Amino acid sequence: MSDTVIQETLPEVVQDDVVEKRNSIKSRLRRVFLLLSTGIILLICVFSVVYFYLTTRESAVDLIRNKVQLAEIFMENQKTATYEFAKNMANDKALQIGLDMKSSSRISSYLYNMLEKNNDYYVTIFDSDGKIISDVGKTKSSVFTNRKELSSDEQLLLREGQAGTNSVDTISIYNGIQDPFPCYIATVPVRRNEEVIGVVMVRFIFEENTDFFTKMSKDIDADIAVYVDSEPVIKTTNLEISMERYNEVAHLNKNLEEISFSESGLNEFRILKDNKDKLVGILHVYVSAFPYLKIFISAVLMYLLLAVIVIIIVSIVVLKVSDSILNPLGQLLTGVNNFRAGNLEEEVRLTINDEIGRLGDAFNELRNELSSKISTIEKMNSSLEQTVAERTEQINTLNEKMKHYLSPQLYASIAGGDRDATIDTHYRKKLTVFFSDVKNFTATTDSMEPEDISNLLNSYLDRMAQIAEKYRGTIDKYVGDAVMVFFGDPEFTSDKDHAMRAVMMAMEMQLSMIEFRDKWKNKGIANPFHVRMGINTGYCTIGNFGSEMKMDYTIIGNNVNLAARYEAACEPDSILISEDTYMLIKDEIECKVAGTFNMKGIPEPVKGYTPIRVKNNTSKKELVRITENEELIVNNDSIDVKKLSKDEKRSLLINLKNAFDTVAGKKNSTND
Repeated sequence: MSDTVIQETLPEVVQDDVVEKRNSIKSRLRRVFLLLSTGIILLICVFSVVYFYLTTRESAVDLIRNKVQLAEIFMENQKTATYEFAKNMANDKALQIGLDMKSSSRISSYLYNMLEKNNDYYVTIFDSDGKIISDVGKTKSSVFTNRKELSSDEQLLLREGQAGTNSVDTISIYNGIQDPFPCYIATVPVRRNEEVIGVVMVRFIFEENTDFFTKMSKDIDADIAVYVDSEPVIKTTNLEISMERYNEVAHLNKNLEEISFSESGLNEFRILKDNKDKLVGILHVYVSAFPYLKIFISAVLMYLLLAVIVIIIVSIVVLKVSDSILNPLGQLLTGVNNFRAGNLEEEVRLTINDEIGRLGDAFNELRNELSSKISTIEKMNSSLEQTVAERTEQINTLNEKMKHYLSPQLYASIAGGDRDATIDTHYRKKLTVFFSDVKNFTATTDSMEPEDISNLLNSYLDRMAQIAEKYRGTIDKYVGDAVMVFFGDPEFTSDKDHAMRAVMMAMEMQLSMIEFRDKWKNKGIANPFHVRMGINTGYCTIGNFGSEMKMDYTIIGNNVNLAARYEAACEPDSILISEDTYMLIKDEIECKVAGTFNMKGIPEPVKGYTPIRVKNNTSKKELVRITENEELIVNNDSIDVKKLSKDEKRSLLINLKNAFDTVAGKKNSTND
């Protein structure tokens, strides 16, 4: 049949094949499924409500109670462990000897060694008169800030220890501003020949031992918190309690249980009391309601089983009453499967005049159109896929190569579309600029082979680049052995942060050079690198400079030149920073005045500063120490003894004594 004949007869077919709405497949199936689906939904809803209410709630109550019992067992075990720790210390012969000698330093040194293995406790040693001999533990804890005397509960337990009584209790201790801190406390008398010669007091402070509560939370699979006056002193997640609820539990003096399957979850509030039945705090155990959805899922499986049974019944009924409707669909499906398998020649012949019959006609028309286009599309796709694969491989290869020629920040900015490759846009921005240069590089490497020079320089520059990347600096360029890095673009945080990162980077680079020089000397390099570094902060012009054919993303301006001048004026193996940079970092990094310098191109003399160390750095200074294998390790760094803390001085003296004893062939001793 020609296209002209189809166009002339199609309108008449459409008019003759109009199906009444009441007799359409959609209408007949809707009536059957609507009735059956309504019954299924009602049955599932009634069953789900009854099953969830009767089963899930009972299971949730039992489970939360079991978890609370486990939490109480954990805490009681820790209380017992605190007592056992105190008892073991009281029975320790070394502690008894220290009390006999009344040597506070020996006892403190001994306690430090003990608490290095178990740092969960705060330990106080008293003599027989109740005077503190040693006080060792988490001394930086906020619990003991401005604390001048023992609490009344601690004094009572001390007196019991002096009287020869072992005690363990749950109490609240207070700091200098009377903040309460719940803890387990144990006092055990130290005896010599049945005579009390001292008292050991051990405290396990809840707030200072989050690891214990975190582990307990994981072991019982529940969140935990301890409250005092509705404020959490320890918690493993964002738990909280209202003042009304806290007062309710405290005043009623009984435990409270809440079971909810909403966001509030399952909660149990248990009272923590001391030996005198006085409230110390409230233990809160929280379990998410999510696990109990497993019970609901089991109910859903039962609902699904019921739904399957009902659907089977419905299907049987529908099949019996709809054969005349669904048989043509089988013929149409066969034609679709043939079409999907690539057979575009076989037509679908339907003799019915409803929607399915019209669908068969439309399918035949579609089959004829697609048959003429598929071959063309396949040819185009084959060529296109090959071209795309080749172009993609080329682009990926090019991108990998480009990464080595651009700083990571600049590459990410260009790849992300934040920066265009044009020389038309420049802008002013406050940056911190860093320059470094190797002193007498030519003279240092003059006697070396080119391959050795290349390896030496590349290893040096690679290490410097790694440190710059660590502090998120933008590496501008390498000029021989010189390195230029700036902070503040493309990534901007704050001027202070840029200056801090630049100085910290330079300090780490100088430290790494100490290691490099030792390594190079071991390889026979007679003149290792000595590096000068200069840093300045100020406004610079930043952008792409050059031509449309070749451009560089860099910075220019007087402040860039000034950073280079500081580097040139710097002594080898040191850092020289400008006053603008110093003003930004002086609160965090200790510096010394390096002097006043006349810089080329700068009309007035400028000040220079040298960074010394990071303030409040708690790492100990060790000039010398002895390893377990009696190897002597010497630190080449210099230390200002006046700035050492008491603990650092003590550690330094012990290490020096051990080094002397080792060299002299004596046995090491670090007791005093």
